[in-house]
Amino acid sequence: MIWILLVILTVVGGVAAVGVASNERRKALGPGSVKALPEGGQHVERSVRDLRVDDILTIDGHDFVVEGLIAYDEDGHRWIAGRCVDDRDVRWIVVGIERAGAGATRMLEDDDTLQLAGYPPEAIVVGEVRYALDKRGTATAELRGDVGSLAGLTKDRPPGHVERCRWWLYNAPGEDTLLVEQWGSDFRALRGKKVGEGTIDLMQAS
Repeated sequence: MIWILLVILTVVGGVAAVGVASNERRKALGPGSVKALPEGGQHVERSVRDLRVDDILTIDGHDFVVEGLIAYDEDGHRWIAGRCVDDRDVRWIVVGIERAGAGATRMLEDDDTLQLAGYPPEAIVVGEVRYALDKRGTATAELRGDVGSLAGLTKDRPPGHVERCRWWLYNAPGEDTLLVEQWGSDFRALRGKKVGEGTIDLMQAS
């Protein structure tokens, strides 16, 4: 009987020692140091279709910071345009503008050479490239972060406000593409190429 009592006392003493050590460890770590994911929580990998301000995109071997973002909504169809900056190299990535299919990812730059003051024509010629009108529409757009030349639209406006944007999408043979937008009475043209989504690496903002 004595040896049974000794075994029980040894086990109880060991459990108590573990509990004391665990409590001391929690105190040393400080409050809030033991964290857990919420029920069912997990790290979700995003793609360029779910771009956010402060994400980093690796394009052609260069890292671009997404400084601004425009979220478009046209009768429930949504797409995005991100303003990507690497020093003086500024590009816009446009993802999801097509309603049908997977759609193309477009890497575009502001083109100040196109002077548009009226309703855009069915075709636009730039140099030796002829762009033909493919689609057009009108969307509401939420502007976030630094949107460059469109910054005047966010001045003195509350976060989350929306603007109306008319748009015209042009395509040319090959991968050349052109996007014209009208904000109020002002037009802007973004010109560039369609690119493979797999050629762009995304590092998510923390």
